[in-house]
Amino acid sequence: MNLSIIIPAYNEEKYIQKTLESINVDNVEVIVVCNGCTDKTFKVASNYAKKSNKKIKVFNLKKKGVSIARNYGAKKASKKRLIFLDADIRVWHDVLEKINKTKKTVGTCYVRPDIERFVPKALMKLKNLTHKMGTCTGLIFCDKNLFFTIGGFDETMQIGEDGRFLRHARKAGKYGVVKAFAYNNMRRFEKKGYCKTCCFWIKHFFNPKQKEYEAIR
Repeated sequence: MNLSIIIPAYNEEKYIQKTLESINVDNVEVIVVCNGCTDKTFKVASNYAKKSNKKIKVFNLKKKGVSIARNYGAKKASKKRLIFLDADIRVWHDVLEKINKTKKTVGTCYVRPDIERFVPKALMKLKNLTHKMGTCTGLIFCDKNLFFTIGGFDETMQIGEDGRFLRHARKAGKYGVVKAFAYNNMRRFEKKGYCKTCCFWIKHFFNPKQKEYEAIR
């Protein structure tokens, strides 16, 4: 597969190995970019990379920033198509195969919750309806040439940077949603509350003033 999977990771020691284990194909390039971590994320990812047969590179940046980490990983990537994957999102081979084969140059996939309950499942079904409009849930794919043509992710943004990237990229490329599912970690909804979290994102969509995104660990 002509894929480089770039995983920005900030204090994700509890989840990073599960994410790496879910990438159950050997012929992809995986790039983990730890950024500003104060826990054992870098150690956990590095140890897994050493014992795994997968092609995994692990970098450790002192400066925190998801966009900084993504842009850094893109510069280190050797494949023609990039996948930006959140450190707590799990993917399976069908997602990667369909992204590898699609003729779309930028896009995302559908998502399911990692909790088998009615409310999380219903919420993610609603979220999937918005993906065709240029939103995502933890996974973005983009051809490498297109990525650098539009200048990558905005490193001044800590929240909403993924939506801004997609809006710019879909104007310059061919946007699409592949018919496969990634599994979203529902920890934010579980800890902050479903109503509160949904209200936060709706408010941010119409009035994007917040500059920091609270880390939930």
